[in-house]
Amino acid sequence: MNKTIIISLALVAVLGVVVIGKKDQWDGEVQMGSSDGLNAFKSADLGKTSRINIVKGKEKPVVLEKKDGQWVVASAYGYKADSKVADEILASAGKISGGEQVAEEAANHKSFEVDDIRGSFITFFEGDQELASLVIGKTSQSRDLNNTLIYARFEKDAETYRVSSKLRSDAKLWSKIENKNYLEKEVFALVAEDEVYELRISRPGQEDLLVERKSEVVPAGEKADGEAGKEEKKEEGEKKEPETKTVEYFVATTASKTHRVDTDKEWSAKSLVDKGRSLRIEDVAEPKELSAYGLDKPQLKAVCKYRVKDKADAETRQVAILFGNAIKDEKGEDKEFYVTLEGEGNAGRVYTVSKWSYEGWDKKFEDFLPDPKEEEKPAEGAGKAGPVLPGPPVPPSQQPAKPGAEKEKDPSAGTGSEKAVEASGSAAEEGKKQPPADG
Repeated sequence: MNKTIIISLALVAVLGVVVIGKKDQWDGEVQMGSSDGLNAFKSADLGKTSRINIVKGKEKPVVLEKKDGQWVVASAYGYKADSKVADEILASAGKISGGEQVAEEAANHKSFEVDDIRGSFITFFEGDQELASLVIGKTSQSRDLNNTLIYARFEKDAETYRVSSKLRSDAKLWSKIENKNYLEKEVFALVAEDEVYELRISRPGQEDLLVERKSEVVPAGEKADGEAGKEEKKEEGEKKEPETKTVEYFVATTASKTHRVDTDKEWSAKSLVDKGRSLRIEDVAEPKELSAYGLDKPQLKAVCKYRVKDKADAETRQVAILFGNAIKDEKGEDKEFYVTLEGEGNAGRVYTVSKWSYEGWDKKFEDFLPDPKEEEKPAEGAGKAGPVLPGPPVPPSQQPAKPGAEKEKDPSAGTGSEKAVEASGSAAEEGKKQPPADG
């Protein structure tokens, strides 16, 4: 009897696991919801949306607002929002038409993370009028890898649904909802036809660094400046290009002459100049006086001059990037830097960039010159003392002179003095050859 009961309980447990597993995997078949909240959400005209509120738990809400046809992050001092984020949220929300009801009671909200603490609330407004709202919970498993399933509830209904939607990712509902996730990160960018041809970096108490990019289009059959001594190697049958383009980089300081960038350093010069094509930020700061962020006296200023590619007579424009105070992390180390732009309609706006972005601009004149050559090592054996031979020490006066050493001459002595010195030396040699006297 006991054995039968145990087997029965085991079968019930297995069936329970199977049921739960199937409950967490949706086959993709849409079962239209019938709650008032879901019906109201489906009938809302989200195309009229002018404001979107996003909040999770007790965090500060993110507010996206449409002003003059452009979306801004109203909760981040009205800075420009990512041009796609609001449109993607509206598109994903508008495609929700139904789903599978997985729970009816509020007691189940925590399990699906659609409760007031874990759930992400999204509310759509037309002006001050609320159009629709829903709560997004965790994702659900799906047999179809191309189909994203999420748990959600609509308006103030208690029912929880499993729906097919990318709204969780499109609305950037990550572990922490922050304003910076919705900002336009590329605050400055050149069009493809423009090219930075000059970059000037200024730092307090240091000479300015000037980096130039010079391009030259060479007709077919000719050589660019500085290439006259190079031989061209052409394979048989290879078609000759109608023209070639050469790009060279030059550096100078306030007090130095212009130097061509070392061949091995051209990649570094190109990387630095190309930084002037765009600027990506991490976050924004409250608009204040520039002095509050150390931007009135920047520790680094980069002025980029640009124009249409390969047109030296084209209109020249410029943008200046100013780096101010550093933002410290919990360890007191530099984490980010305050930045502002001069030109391109960004006056007065303050951003933050990563430490690595700042260090990428912080280059010096020496960084583009050839590396110092290593000192030539002496030939093997040169300068080494010979082996020490056994025997009595040799008096200093009788030690052999160093190779190549000149004989010391008395400037006051003439030819006679030189002969006298030689004679005394000969006498000394003769004395060495004579046997010692008997004691």
